Amino acid sequence: MPIYGYQCKQCGASFQTLVRSGEQPACPSCGAVELEQQLSLIATPARGGDSDAPAACANAGAGPSCAACPGAAMFG
Repeated sequence: MPIYGYQCKQCGASFQTLVRSGEQPACPSCGAVELEQQLSLIATPARGGDSDAPAACANAGAGPSCAACPGAAMFG
């Protein structure tokens, strides 16, 4: 059951809602069903250098020395 983003064509409200198969979503502000589905992203792409996450190397998980690597937790 995916969550979709919509913008209401009647009142202009933007919202996200869970859409089950065979259901027609309606605007929570005005109840209209004339909606425009918006492009939604699963996750916001990280910009280079701005992430607090440790960098992963190409050899992550390749041996015992990887346990000391800051990126090892991502693969453990």
